[in-house]
Amino acid sequence: MSRWLFMLLLIIITGCTGTEAMQLVPRSDSQYYVSCPPHVFYCYRKSELICHSGYRVLTVASWEDNPEMMIECY
Repeated sequence: MSRWLFMLLLIIITGCTGTEAMQLVPRSDSQYYVSCPPHVFYCYRKSELICHSGYRVLTVASWEDNPEMMIECY
């Protein structure tokens, strides 16, 4: 039993200590970062105000306190 517990803890500790560099994605002039607390719904409304002719959602991060999106205007 203690052997399995040791293996489980070893896997968890090893998995949490790995380092991974975040890759920077080149951003064009038509792409915008939209931060909109307290709800993701406000991100879409804000995106409509930024891009009058329409937009495409590239990424959505629905954090509990601070949701954010990356959009690209048409």
